[in-house]
Amino acid sequence: MMRRAAAIVVALAMAMAMAPALAQAPAATPLVRTTLAPPDGIVVGQPVQLHVEVLFPGEMPRPPLVKVPESPGAQTLRFETQAITIRERIGDQDYVGQRFEFVIFPRRGGDIAVPAADVTLLDRSGDPVGSAKGQQIHFSVTVPPGIDPSGPVLAAPDVRASETWSPNPESTTFKAGSAITRVIQRKATAVPALGMADFRIAAPVGVRAYADPPVIDDKVDRGSVEGFRTDKVTYVFEKPGSYVLPALSQPWWDTDDRQARTETLAGVTVKVSAAAAPSQQPRWRDAMADWRRFVIPVLGAALVLLLGTLLWPRLSALWRRREQRHLASEAFARKTLCQIAGTGDAPASYRALVTWLERLPPDGKDAARRDNRLQSVITQLERSLFGTGASWSKQNGAELAELVARRHTPGRSGLLHASPPLPPLNPPPSSQRPATQENA
Repeated sequence: MMRRAAAIVVALAMAMAMAPALAQAPAATPLVRTTLAPPDGIVVGQPVQLHVEVLFPGEMPRPPLVKVPESPGAQTLRFETQAITIRERIGDQDYVGQRFEFVIFPRRGGDIAVPAADVTLLDRSGDPVGSAKGQQIHFSVTVPPGIDPSGPVLAAPDVRASETWSPNPESTTFKAGSAITRVIQRKATAVPALGMADFRIAAPVGVRAYADPPVIDDKVDRGSVEGFRTDKVTYVFEKPGSYVLPALSQPWWDTDDRQARTETLAGVTVKVSAAAAPSQQPRWRDAMADWRRFVIPVLGAALVLLLGTLLWPRLSALWRRREQRHLASEAFARKTLCQIAGTGDAPASYRALVTWLERLPPDGKDAARRDNRLQSVITQLERSLFGTGASWSKQNGAELAELVARRHTPGRSGLLHASPPLPPLNPPPSSQRPATQENA
């Protein structure tokens, strides 16, 4: 009996000694499979699901990290942040792993090549211990009759677009220096808002157009997504005249009826008059009996009134432009994200995070992708919103705020676009791609 007890004690001691080594042991080489849904019959603008399955023989030490590089001529987004655990028997071997889902939006016709997925293998403690590679995959994209692929094409069962103008152009008197705001709302079934391309905003000579970053508010219900996107454009009138603010079109392919459709957003004509002339200097000689006593104060007040009347429209327009640039800056987005993250509100934090990532300069986005701690917190946030078994607390929000605050790069303006003294008439569309397509 004593010998048996001693043998059990020795076995337990050996198991405890080997545990750290086992935790650091490299994972078995997994099987990586890549599929598309649908595999064919794809049209430009149609969302295509990309499934990447990573299967481990026997057991999976820890879910891997999967990243899909960008495809020329297409836009790749993460479709679901929470991977699905799968089990399968191949031959005489049992496999366990996870399926990761992405969505690809083809932006042109012809052959689209999707690069092989990059898989990072992790040990039980979450440290990288190896890598694997998926397979490159190709699919063909057609351009249906009546569809211009150079525009913001969507392919969905249903698309809706509407707009509002503020103030009302029909009842408002506009003067040089005035502004009007155009708010555009788009909704698409089975298409996330980040898959909706930017409108090309044009403005006539004498008018400057300023586009705010889009507001994303997707609705996800049991795997089905309904994309909601709001765009805001401010037009500033620099001089008197009659201006036609052009109409916008949202072309889309009806995947149910298999025909081209268009949602048209009508433009408006705005008449702008000259700014009010400065008021006349009062006839102080007739009003004042003792002009020697009052001439200096009256002239001084008249001069101040004259300068204020002349300079106010320009100063007001300059202030509005400065405020708009500030609201569109990376610094403002970062400050807003840090404030919201501290509250522990996961949905609001995610929307603020998307806005901040979109405004980062290219080197800032690269730095964010390489920041493992930041990517880990972002993955935790996404799992709490779209996955299962994960939560988000004020402590997580405080950690996100701290990591984002460290990402500030002195010397950079952080604006979504470059900020010359006078912005271009037609600012180019901003990229809507997320900072990374990595799943955990």
